[in-house]
Amino acid sequence: MAIDPTLKSVLESLEDIGKQLSALNDAPSTAPVKTAGEDVSDETPTRRLMSRADQMDMRGKLREKSTSELHAMFGIQARKSESGIPFDVWSNTGGGAIQQGIANDEMLKKTLDTGGGAALIRQDLEPILYELYVREFPAWERFSKEPANGLVHAYNQITDFGDAQFMTELGTVTDDVSTYVRKTTNVSVIATRRGISLKSQFAVQAGGMSWSPEQLELQGGLRAIAHKMQKTIFQGQATNSGGTTSNELGGYDANSFDGLRSQLNQAIVKNVDPTAGTPEDMRAAIDRAAQEVMDAGGSVSAAYLRPNEKVTFDLQQDKNVRYMNNFVNVTPGVLTNAVNTVFGPLPLASIPGDSIGTYTAATYSGNTVGDIYMLDESSISMPYLGSEGVTVLDIPIGISGQLTHLFIMFGMWGLAVKALPFSNKVRVKQ
Repeated sequence: MAIDPTLKSVLESLEDIGKQLSALNDAPSTAPVKTAGEDVSDETPTRRLMSRADQMDMRGKLREKSTSELHAMFGIQARKSESGIPFDVWSNTGGGAIQQGIANDEMLKKTLDTGGGAALIRQDLEPILYELYVREFPAWERFSKEPANGLVHAYNQITDFGDAQFMTELGTVTDDVSTYVRKTTNVSVIATRRGISLKSQFAVQAGGMSWSPEQLELQGGLRAIAHKMQKTIFQGQATNSGGTTSNELGGYDANSFDGLRSQLNQAIVKNVDPTAGTPEDMRAAIDRAAQEVMDAGGSVSAAYLRPNEKVTFDLQQDKNVRYMNNFVNVTPGVLTNAVNTVFGPLPLASIPGDSIGTYTAATYSGNTVGDIYMLDESSISMPYLGSEGVTVLDIPIGISGQLTHLFIMFGMWGLAVKALPFSNKVRVKQ
């Protein structure tokens, strides 16, 4: 019987990187180093944790695969039992910060407090999961990641880059400094627990079906985390309890972090009504918003917007230009068209669903608006604890006292906007 081409490609890919994935969970794989005169007989060998080089190597290989192939690979790898490294070994590499972060999440703490459990961190799933996460959330790949410096990440936000002076050949150099304000961002814990009953597992097998119920739940969990993170980055906040998704303060959640809607509420923001004036007005507003960033010394690298504003913009321009089908990469494998600005062609990345949303803008005559975010992505980072991607905790059957196989998917991230004038937004009247 002929093998399905997609399945054949998946199996070949897993065979290619399978040893690398399995090695991530080997225990132990690194022996203690003995130097002259030392006795290391009582030392415990350390387990190999995923290095940055491991991550980049496997991401490069996985980037060439289609989304359906990645889901299939993830399903096959997830079904491998007793694979992973103990949570305590994984978390100890973070100097205790991981345990503290999970201690603040009741759902995670309840699971990990269960006696007799052998919860395992599935590092072998992280490379595939990261690539799938980027397909769901393209901006994630474009924002730089940096290890957090505490449970709350502290950073300097630049407000003025200072000046330089011309001088004579033997003159004295004039002192100058950039102007900063001290900022912090909460490193939030986001998690979802997914699983299926042992009865469901047996029922699928007994019915002769080839699909994986665990895979479907894990895919759902991945989409849920991606959606929640996107929505928080673009319109959430953890500072003002009076904020809602219906005003410019943004939706309030004390356990999250401050997103872009409220942070970019600056005097340089541009407003536009696409139903009035000439068709060029919307493109002009985008370009003027980019110009404000250029005047401040920043460099916009991408524009993020709702599908509604993207369609409105495209329809406005259809009558003015010949459609050439010119696309640019947002991330590898994710294409979109571009808008011409003072920075050249910028990708117009549509964010699906309600992640950006609409709200009532008091500073724009109380109109209902949707934002277009013009971002200098080099000045934005995502501080993280543990892993920069989604981590999977595998909870074996019976630990909770129920006949269920559980997976906890979690991440610990914040948002640091290090130069506010280097990014801007356009409020588009609805």
